[in-house]
Amino acid sequence: MEKKTKQRLYLYGLLFVALLAQVSFMGRAAWCPDLILLVVVFTGIFWGAKEGFTLGLVAGFLRGCFSPNMFPLDIILFSAVGAASAVMAKMFYRQNPSAQMFTAAVATLAVILAHTLYQNASSGNDIELSLVIYSSRRTLISTVFVAPLLFVPLQGWLKLEE
Repeated sequence: MEKKTKQRLYLYGLLFVALLAQVSFMGRAAWCPDLILLVVVFTGIFWGAKEGFTLGLVAGFLRGCFSPNMFPLDIILFSAVGAASAVMAKMFYRQNPSAQMFTAAVATLAVILAHTLYQNASSGNDIELSLVIYSSRRTLISTVFVAPLLFVPLQGWLKLEE
C-alpha cells in the first residue's frame, strides 16, 4: 500500500476515534477539547487545503449526525476550517506551537460563533455572543493548549516530513 494512502487511512481512523471520544466524554468532562476540530485543523496545517477540506467535510458530516440541528452548518463549517487552516499554515511557520495554538483558537471561535449565530437565526433567540464564548471558555482553552501537544506526536506517528 502506498505511504500516502496508509497515512490517510490512519488519519481517518484517528477522526473516528476522536469522534467516539468526544461523543463519549464531552458531556462528562468540563475541560474536554474539541478533538474532532483538532483533527481537522491538523489535517489543514500539515496536509494542505484539499485534504483539510475533504476531511473537514467528512468530520462535519459525522459530527452533524450527533447534532441534527447543526448538520448542514457543520458540513460547511468544518470544510471551511480545514481549508482555512491550510491557508493560515502558509502565513505562519506550521511547526511553531504558537501558530498551531492561534490556528486552533481561530477555528474554535469560528465554530462557536457560527453555531451561536445559526441557533439565533433558526430559533429566533438573541443569545449574546460574549455569553456563549464565556460559557465555552473551558473548551476553547483546552482545545488551544492541547493543539501543539497533540500535533507533535501525530506528525511522528504519521511520519510526516517537516
